[in-house]
Amino acid sequence: MPSRKHKNAPVLTQKILALYQRLPANQKKVADYFLQQPNDFSFLTTDAMAEALQVSKATIVRFAQNLGYDGFPALRHEVLQTLQANLAPADRFMLAFEKHLPEEALTLVAEHEVQNINQTLLHLDRQAFREVVQMLLGAARVFTMGLGISKLLAQILAYELNQVAIDARPLASGTMRFVEQLALGKKEDVAVAFSFPPYSKETVAGAAYAAEKGLALVAITDKLAAPITFHATRVLVVRTKNMLYTNSISAISVVINALVTEIALLNKREVSRVFQESSRIMQQTQEFLGD
Repeated sequence: MPSRKHKNAPVLTQKILALYQRLPANQKKVADYFLQQPNDFSFLTTDAMAEALQVSKATIVRFAQNLGYDGFPALRHEVLQTLQANLAPADRFMLAFEKHLPEEALTLVAEHEVQNINQTLLHLDRQAFREVVQMLLGAARVFTMGLGISKLLAQILAYELNQVAIDARPLASGTMRFVEQLALGKKEDVAVAFSFPPYSKETVAGAAYAAEKGLALVAITDKLAAPITFHATRVLVVRTKNMLYTNSISAISVVINALVTEIALLNKREVSRVFQESSRIMQQTQEFLGD
């Protein structure tokens, strides 16, 4: 069974993940904040963090002590040292706006989506990303799955992977559960699961079953401590905050497109062959009207 691997994650992140499932609910809020925004963590006081997370200062102190520190200042000091050691210029996706009225939804949403993409680019584990690309390239078949908006994302990824010569298919929801459809999966196959709040029990169960069967599992989700990550071989964390109650998909789309583009660049000959064959078939069948 593939184990959940974060071998390239900082030591403190690994300690938090190892402890996460045993933490009380309020301490999980502190852990989630660190996992999602490690760069901000070192600049907050105990009072500011308690107010932001709606927890007591004692909860934050106990969280630090559970990690082996005397208190929050010692934990914050280590986070700051790690940040200073690893800080490098990050490529930023910038969008220039003219001045608009504050109530203009288009501008507000666009600014929010740019922030999601910026945060994803800043925090995404590049080594995990490269390893996911290699897993997909080496897979006999790729199964993608998700429910709700994640179902659409799974379909998009499978479609785009097929365009770059990767045998992929999205698992259908409805008549058969994911676990039933994965019964034909083999160890040389890879499963990719999209899981965002509210986390689907069926998707998590499918991930657990895939791992049990020995399939490599890629989890694309919103935080390192999401339920699905405890069954994953590799995890890609994507920022999905939205002004509404739904999950934003802008940053997810960027990650999907980046995965497929990287595969195409590494697999040019096969991609070219598939494209030429597809073009030949479409011309013969006259299925499309043209550009």
